[in-house]
Amino acid sequence: MSRPDTGPARPPRRPPPRPLLTALRPAAGPAARPVVAVHPGALPASAWADLTARLPEDTAPYLCDLGTVTEYVTAALDPAAPVVGVRELAARCLAELTAAGLTERPFALVGWSFGGVVGYEIAARLDAEGRGGTLRELAVLDSIAPVAAFQRSDDALDAALLLDWFAMYLGARRGRRLVTDAAATRDLDALLDAAVAQGVLPAGTEPAGLRKLYTAFHAGLVRNNRCTAGYLPAPLDRAVTVVKPERSLLPASPDLGWSELSGRPLRLRHVPGDHYTMLGEPATGTALAALLAAPPQPVRPGAAVRPGG
Repeated sequence: MSRPDTGPARPPRRPPPRPLLTALRPAAGPAARPVVAVHPGALPASAWADLTARLPEDTAPYLCDLGTVTEYVTAALDPAAPVVGVRELAARCLAELTAAGLTERPFALVGWSFGGVVGYEIAARLDAEGRGGTLRELAVLDSIAPVAAFQRSDDALDAALLLDWFAMYLGARRGRRLVTDAAATRDLDALLDAAVAQGVLPAGTEPAGLRKLYTAFHAGLVRNNRCTAGYLPAPLDRAVTVVKPERSLLPASPDLGWSELSGRPLRLRHVPGDHYTMLGEPATGTALAALLAAPPQPVRPGAAVRPGG
């Protein structure tokens, strides 16, 4: 018995694209103060769960996940793909915040890693448009400021520093801290030996597997470096809070360069952990909760220069 002709097979359905802006927890009433976290990927969005749980009950946390921007993701997968820069990413985030009505009442911006740079550009655009009065706080979590001293071409990125960052990332993925020294940051083989010796990776881990993970990690860093190339914004007439973990991306830099971009005294908070584990550290959530509880500093409308400098 022959089967009826059902026509050509249908292609599998693709999941709908994730929205750029999502609520991390239900708002406790219409008067809840929004707190917007700008997330660059690398870690899953769930990494913010512990931090947001420690925020005051009268806050409504939201997430701007840059990992939902197709061009941003593609640029890390294909080095030849056009890059979407800081200004465009900030413009897209700000459009989402505006459409959701979050910029019409006092709110706070918190950016982790590269997300802090995008958060700064969002603040610059709000100030330049005369809407900066509703942004009560701007905090960056171990973000490297977009200043000339830290801009490097892709081929000038320090290999030992990148391997140290990768060690932090690898440890966070495995749930165990990976301690490095000069030998461990010499090359991936030395790092693999250290990871096996410390129980971060099982004995017998193939070097090819670790190299594949590092290649993807490195591609994300290069993508972010391309996103910020030539982006040298002017200082803003507002305070910036820098939250720096014990094991920072740039441990030798006291303020990660943000004193050049804050027209007011910089507020520096130190927390335990490293760049990738700091979101789960109780001290990070406590520091942000205290910041939100303090009276906001007034901002002069239109105090910023043209976004992006």
